[in-house]
Amino acid sequence: MKTKRSEKNIVNILLVSMFSFSGAALAYDSSDDATVSSERSKSDYLQQGIHAGSFTILPKFDFKNEYITNVYYKNKNISDSYIAHYKPGFNINSNWSRHALNLAVDSDLTQYSFQGDRNDYQNVQTKLDGRLDTVKDSHFDTSFGYNKLTENRGSPDQIFALTPTIYDTKVIDSFYKHQFNRISTKVGLNATRFDYDDVLTGSVPSTTLFMSSRNRWMYTPEIRLGYFIQPEYEAFVKFEYKEAAYDTAVKSNGIGTGINRNSTGYNATTGLAFELTDLVTGDISVGYIERTFENALLKTLSGANGFLNVKWRPNSLTTVNTGVFRNINETTQAGISGIFSTGVNLGVEHELKRNILLFANGNYNNLDYTNFVATAARTDDLYIGHLGTKYLVNRNFNADLTYTYQNRDSTALASNYDVNQVMLNLRAQY
Repeated sequence: MKTKRSEKNIVNILLVSMFSFSGAALAYDSSDDATVSSERSKSDYLQQGIHAGSFTILPKFDFKNEYITNVYYKNKNISDSYIAHYKPGFNINSNWSRHALNLAVDSDLTQYSFQGDRNDYQNVQTKLDGRLDTVKDSHFDTSFGYNKLTENRGSPDQIFALTPTIYDTKVIDSFYKHQFNRISTKVGLNATRFDYDDVLTGSVPSTTLFMSSRNRWMYTPEIRLGYFIQPEYEAFVKFEYKEAAYDTAVKSNGIGTGINRNSTGYNATTGLAFELTDLVTGDISVGYIERTFENALLKTLSGANGFLNVKWRPNSLTTVNTGVFRNINETTQAGISGIFSTGVNLGVEHELKRNILLFANGNYNNLDYTNFVATAARTDDLYIGHLGTKYLVNRNFNADLTYTYQNRDSTALASNYDVNQVMLNLRAQY
């Protein structure tokens, strides 16, 4: 259905924005953008998996070879490195006619040729999700995810760290969806737990950065109401309430005196999901977002909000995706209450041959740091561009080659950087 497709596109935009641009982000992995659109995938190259009763097991193993010019994302390129990524994983999906149960496990085990003792990391991502079909056009969705992740070395929240900041997330989703005639409803809750490991500084003698002061729960209850004007057009309103509950006072960059960063807020939007033709689909919304802090010194963040997401197929072999998004990000930086993140992205994917794909993508994000003391205001402009190709050998093997360029243009002293990455990924799957 159109609404499910639209929601999936929105999630993709939010993930890109969160993992590519936020202060606390994963290292960007551009090879993920080489994923073949399921609508254009050829049966000869689709992973078949192992059928075990009512389930299908889909194992995979990626060996990614990466060269990066700026390991520490500094304003001076003082270090480059070869990085070997070993990425075993699997999916288990149910084949039931009603209800569903799925498990996904992914990992990224890295080895750096430059200062491996300071840079190597081991990431794991897991997700168990299920769908309970109740009555016609109604179902209950729930999921639980546990992830062990690595913060991007360019994050302003860990600038003094000797090694990457490692953190765990536990993500719980529970949503109920119902459609009655032209009316659709969705109501539920997302709860995410963040737990950070303390790290050492690179100074001599080394001291501890108390990143664990960033430990928190994020609660986001949500309600969405939609009305199908026509089968191809759905008007909707959506309201999210958000609460950030930190365990303790938060130390800026893990040092100094901590402050209370607990906050509450909301995000209210109204918009339209549309399917103009089989070639043009998308979503557009406008609204208002606000975040208020318990600490009176922290300035309230508020402003216009919304998103735009359009998928256009000029022909059967080419897909163009574009998006606009805005959100408020957490930070621990001294004198900063929060970050207004506004971004746009544009991507093109073309099927040169049945088994050869070309892709290119560009992202721009403006980060506006809202300050509450007489410090210089900070604004970051982030640019990410990447292009590459993917070669499907057969249903069991494929390879992709990607070049990525990242740039940060910041008003903060010595915070600019340029990063070039070349990645060759080899995948085996069954």
